[in-house]
Amino acid sequence: MPKRLKSIRKKSGSLLSPELQDAFAHFLERNPPKQFSRNLRNVLLEVVTCQQGNHPLYLNTLLLSMEMFFEVLDAAEDEEYHNNT
Repeated sequence: MPKRLKSIRKKSGSLLSPELQDAFAHFLERNPPKQFSRNLRNVLLEVVTCQQGNHPLYLNTLLLSMEMFFEVLDAAEDEEYHNNT
């Protein structure tokens, strides 16, 4: 798990409500993290490429948020790999 997520979890105990944990688990059951992560990255690259320098102002913030989400997906993928071995 990325260091940033570990430090947040230590401070607040459980980061997600039980309902949100269930919703996220349901999402991950239906969307394998590795495949979803790759598809999301491909879409992101395609969108940025199509913009060709005409980036909207929110794009930098969106890219940072998506990068953090990719870290979550990578952690989920790593956990799934370790649970299956």
